[in-house]
Amino acid sequence: MDIPTVDAVMEKQKTWGLSVEDVVKHKLWFVFAFVWIALIAFIYYVPFKWWWGEWWREESYYSHGILIPIMSGFVVWFNWKRIKKVRVEPSIWGLIIMLPMMFLNYKAQVSGVASVGGMTLPIMLFGLVLMLFGKSIVRELLFPIAFLYFMAVPPTSILEPISFKIQITSTNIAVMGLHLLGLDAVQTGTQIQLPSGLPMVVGAPCSGFRMLIALLAFTVFFVYMKKGPMWGKLSMAALVLPLSVLANSVRVLLIALVGEYYGESAMHSFHDYSGYIVLVITFAVLILIAKVVKCGDFKSMPV
Repeated sequence: MDIPTVDAVMEKQKTWGLSVEDVVKHKLWFVFAFVWIALIAFIYYVPFKWWWGEWWREESYYSHGILIPIMSGFVVWFNWKRIKKVRVEPSIWGLIIMLPMMFLNYKAQVSGVASVGGMTLPIMLFGLVLMLFGKSIVRELLFPIAFLYFMAVPPTSILEPISFKIQITSTNIAVMGLHLLGLDAVQTGTQIQLPSGLPMVVGAPCSGFRMLIALLAFTVFFVYMKKGPMWGKLSMAALVLPLSVLANSVRVLLIALVGEYYGESAMHSFHDYSGYIVLVITFAVLILIAKVVKCGDFKSMPV
């Protein structure tokens, strides 16, 4: 009687192994998936509720958050033809990853800091995918799951200091621009006294931090969908911070100029839609940068 070798056994496992497509076609899988989705929804109900309120709150830094799961879902759909062919290899390590995330989320909710608990969700999903499908699928879903961090709202204690620093920087650059244009503006913290006597306060909503976070999220997605060398993609991601600060500084400068020459009413009107104008211009600059760093073409859908 011949004893099968290790290589022969491994080859049989590869032959008999189920792919993702085989698994998702089974009715039992839908029941199993529904149970786990319901469990995660229950465990993360408080963070979800917190996020939803923050996404729709007026002048929120994370008003783009509602779009992030949709964009992650698009990435999965875009790569589905490749994902469905990957062999399923469930791993107990997934459960080992999930358990401490559940505990941390529970402790965060008990302590009244739902924002901290929510930060564990992407890692929880990594563990779930690893447990159900294996490490090969984790590699395929690494980007869409990690991308979900752009919808997770960090604690205010982290956001506010960063926002204030960008707020001051934008004000400083805008005042420098006014001086270069020959306007003797006076800066006091985040307040600009225009030569006409009109005061202008660069508040937190005008700090540029909201635009920075949204721009960073969409740029990362944009870079992922582009073909090109890694150095080019990293260059684009690295340019988001200075580009967004510069763009917001230009916005503050333009608002100040409108206020100086056309009055307070015109300044407030321009303030309301100037952010959209600057955002479009910034994206146009990013598209030009993509061509310069040889990332001009988009990926093709896998066959």
